[in-house]
Amino acid sequence: MPDKIIFEEISGRNTSYLDFDKKINQCCNYLNDKGIKQNDIISLCIDNNLSFLILYFASIRSNIIVNPLPFSLSSSEIIKNLDLIKPKYIFHQNKDLKNQFSSISEVDIKSTNLLLDVLEKLDKNKWVCKNSLDDISCIYHSSGTTGDPKCVEYSHNNMLNLIESIVEGFGYNKDTRFLGVLPLGHTAIINYQLLPSVFAGSSLVLAKNFSSIRPDFWDIVNSATINSVELVPTIVFSMLGTPYNPLSVQKNKTLKYVGCGSAPLSKEIQITFKNKFMIPLSNLYGLSETGPSHFDNPLNKNWEPGSIGYPLKVNKCKIFTSDLKEAKDGETGEIALKGENVFVGYFENESAYKKSFHNGYFLTGDLGYKDKAGRFFFVDRVKDLIIRGGVNIVPGEIEELLYQINGIRSAAVYGLPDKLFGEKIVAVIEPKGVLSEDHIKTFLSDKLQRLKIPEVIHFVDSMPKTPSGKIFKRKLKDKLSSS
Repeated sequence: MPDKIIFEEISGRNTSYLDFDKKINQCCNYLNDKGIKQNDIISLCIDNNLSFLILYFASIRSNIIVNPLPFSLSSSEIIKNLDLIKPKYIFHQNKDLKNQFSSISEVDIKSTNLLLDVLEKLDKNKWVCKNSLDDISCIYHSSGTTGDPKCVEYSHNNMLNLIESIVEGFGYNKDTRFLGVLPLGHTAIINYQLLPSVFAGSSLVLAKNFSSIRPDFWDIVNSATINSVELVPTIVFSMLGTPYNPLSVQKNKTLKYVGCGSAPLSKEIQITFKNKFMIPLSNLYGLSETGPSHFDNPLNKNWEPGSIGYPLKVNKCKIFTSDLKEAKDGETGEIALKGENVFVGYFENESAYKKSFHNGYFLTGDLGYKDKAGRFFFVDRVKDLIIRGGVNIVPGEIEELLYQINGIRSAAVYGLPDKLFGEKIVAVIEPKGVLSEDHIKTFLSDKLQRLKIPEVIHFVDSMPKTPSGKIFKRKLKDKLSSS
């Protein structure tokens, strides 16, 4: 086991469990020498390489609170996030961040070897640190698609219970081989792949990003005998538009399905993906505050696209109506979660934390329902709900139909104030061909009541996205309103 490879970088470097453990101990000494102590906060904004992995696990071993940030964030977005938590240090590779902080120390990691060369001079002996399971291990930033992002405090206890449940629920073991293509600063790759691979004693094959391997994706899956891949919808769209060699796709024997999370996934896209690549696309659901909470296992005999599946063992799930009563089967309400995976606080915002619970259940802000078989379905965000003429209209219902129109790459629906009906419906379309407003409205008129058909349709070249791949509706509204 010590000689087993824990991380295989596409760039060519392999790291064993034994070597990685030594590097973590060296990094614990490195952080200590810099005066970073237990319960201090450090932020990491580093691309997918060994430096991030060493710093992340050394922080956890040293009981230092680690704050991962997606490397794809702009310098202004990073500064905004850091202003919320004011870490003691930031480790980064962004030249635009250099000397931008007055109260935060920084380490500019220009290359992976810079940090590794420093560590080689330090003690490799086991680092021992007293900590409690209730101590904060990580601070994650919620995506903030409908409001300002919050800083989510996750404890060691949260992390251990969540990852144990994921490994068991997804059936991971020491022989599972993960392919990581998402930025390491995202909770998706941390929770679905990085931590489970270490917990299970398996291996993570790490790419710098998806773009760097997109043409060779299926060749890498085959040559590296990959069993697990987690994507976001933007990458799925990219794959669907890539002319892969059919022989490479057909050669796949180890990857039985692909997981997709971090943003809503339409049933139509799931069907299209399976038709093209001959394996299912699983609709994964979770939040920064809870981690992955459900699993839609496409290997089950009666699986069909559309559901987010059943709750993982670590948590219970209920649906609450607007008056906070438990909803009946098939009735849409707010998804609520309770379990050891549910976060322990919002950083310096106890009021918001307390308001987000009802009878011990965390109110996710997501609309959904449960069917008679116990499967759960995501519908939309509560804050995105449109009330028009006294009728509750779920944007996701309209978006799902829009994705059925040939020639639409992505779509977003939201409401704007209207004097007569309270709100009017706006649809924003990113086309991949020639489309007309009349064609879209005619298609929808056969499937929706008149009140639900968008009054305004905008065509855009691209959609603003969050780092996790969600369409940034708030930014979209602001952009179109100003123009």
